[in-house]
Amino acid sequence: MRINEGEKVMEEEKQEEIKEEVKEKKKKKKVKIKKIILIPIIIVLLVIVGIGSFFGYKYYEKDTVRKIKKAYHEKVLTTKDAKLYDKKNKIIGTISKNYSLELEKVKKFTIKNKRLRIKDSDYYISFKDIKENKNKEEEKVEENYYLPIEKGISINKEVNLYDGKKKIVTLKKLDDVNVVKMDDKNYYVYFLNKTLSLKKDKAIKEHEIVVDYAVPKAEHVSVIYYDKINNDCGGDDTCLIPASVKAHLKRLKKEGYYFITKEDYINYLKGYIYLKDKAVFIAVGAENDNTKAINDELKANISKVEEKDGIKLTVTNKTSSPKDEKDKVNCYQAKKYIIIDKYVTMASGADTPDNGRENSTNQSVPVLNYHFFYDETIPGERQACNESICLEKKKLESHLKWLKDNGYKTLTIEEFADWYDGIIEIPDKSVLLTIDDGAHGTGKHNGHVLIPLLEQYEEHATLFLIAGWWDINNYRSDYLDIQSHSFNLHYEASCPDGRGLVACSDYATVKKDLQQSLDVIKDNTSFCFPFYSYDNESIQAIKELGFRVSFVGGSVNARRSNNRYLIPRYPIMEDITLNEFINMVR
Repeated sequence: MRINEGEKVMEEEKQEEIKEEVKEKKKKKKVKIKKIILIPIIIVLLVIVGIGSFFGYKYYEKDTVRKIKKAYHEKVLTTKDAKLYDKKNKIIGTISKNYSLELEKVKKFTIKNKRLRIKDSDYYISFKDIKENKNKEEEKVEENYYLPIEKGISINKEVNLYDGKKKIVTLKKLDDVNVVKMDDKNYYVYFLNKTLSLKKDKAIKEHEIVVDYAVPKAEHVSVIYYDKINNDCGGDDTCLIPASVKAHLKRLKKEGYYFITKEDYINYLKGYIYLKDKAVFIAVGAENDNTKAINDELKANISKVEEKDGIKLTVTNKTSSPKDEKDKVNCYQAKKYIIIDKYVTMASGADTPDNGRENSTNQSVPVLNYHFFYDETIPGERQACNESICLEKKKLESHLKWLKDNGYKTLTIEEFADWYDGIIEIPDKSVLLTIDDGAHGTGKHNGHVLIPLLEQYEEHATLFLIAGWWDINNYRSDYLDIQSHSFNLHYEASCPDGRGLVACSDYATVKKDLQQSLDVIKDNTSFCFPFYSYDNESIQAIKELGFRVSFVGGSVNARRSNNRYLIPRYPIMEDITLNEFINMVR
């Protein structure tokens, strides 16, 4: 019985083991079935998640690009103290709130434009930190006459950059950067397309650098000293009226000179700044409303040099440089009788001794009246220009060459009017060349004789154009001033008594016609009466339209004593000889 019981127990255990094996097999089978079912489910889920992520990212990318496009403008303002990034997307500092920036143009917007490049720099700003700058006012144009001085600086600690007194940029450090200029308290560096300052600090390291200047550096700065600028000067030769000073300064600007401030001039003498060539400082004995008005109009920076400035001007009629002793800084003295061209000589830095008056107190100016020209080497040109007032090219050239070779000044029309009004002085050897109408040989469309010869010999002339007959753009040249010869009243013998149409038209007709010519020419310095015909009404119209002078005939030199509206001229005919020309001019 015990054996049977033992066997029974063993049998039961065996059965249990079999049952367990069966269960295990069933369990494994279920797991296998589950795995077979789960794998595709997982794959499907992964695909769904992948597709979702892909389209989610695409939506995010598209939405972000949309936001970048919306935020981007060429001119922007920072909306907060914004992070500043370098080209490796590393934060290097911050830019203050409401600071204006210009951004580089973006050809194609992508997600990579989350940081937008600041124009002409290697720095970037987040699109989230900007908004459009809607300020339509023109920003102050920064003076561009500074050249980097031969000095670089760096500082390995946090530094602030200022625009005036306002903090603009904070940088974690300042790597090697060129100094634009200095003063006693600050360095100035070009950063984010503006000149910003940082205070001098013992931690700042300086080092000399070599600068390859793309434009000439000023080796000297001329100081032109006006003792007094007043409306009433009497017989004081060191006192000039405001109109004279403005004429001098306009001439200098036309020649490419620019005017620096007293502060910049003093820093130039100290070696703190380098300037582009053609810098001039205009000094005055006393500042007044006249100097303020000239500064406002011409940005001339006229200033009085005072003891506290640490320099003293000395009239030597020589140019100045940092080599000058600070209590004996060279300057030129402006005087009433100095001719206009001499101010250009002063600005150039040449020694300019005061030799007294260089022209006559009873000065006169020959005004020559040409009309048409033809090139005698071109067949048919003489026949096309067969009037007695039509000159061959070689004759005109002989006139210009003689003037050039004999040192004559050919006046611009503004110089003539300024001379007539006593605003400027001119050399005795001065002449005004005028051409009437705008017909054969005077324009680029009808023979093109006049302008190439003026440009070749660098001589000035004035064309009195019939503004309603020809396109003014055919006569553009730096050597040819264009003035009014009526709009459409250039008709001869239109009056019963044989006078030109201007003389016998009523006042309203003449004034309307002259206004039409001014609408084209946009300069009322002078007028020329067609056929030299005029009457009181036409002169009144000229006065009311603000013409400074007008011309007729007369065959005598022009003087300041002439009626300003009846200034005489010498008609130039085709048969004029060179000797006859010379006798007119001398």
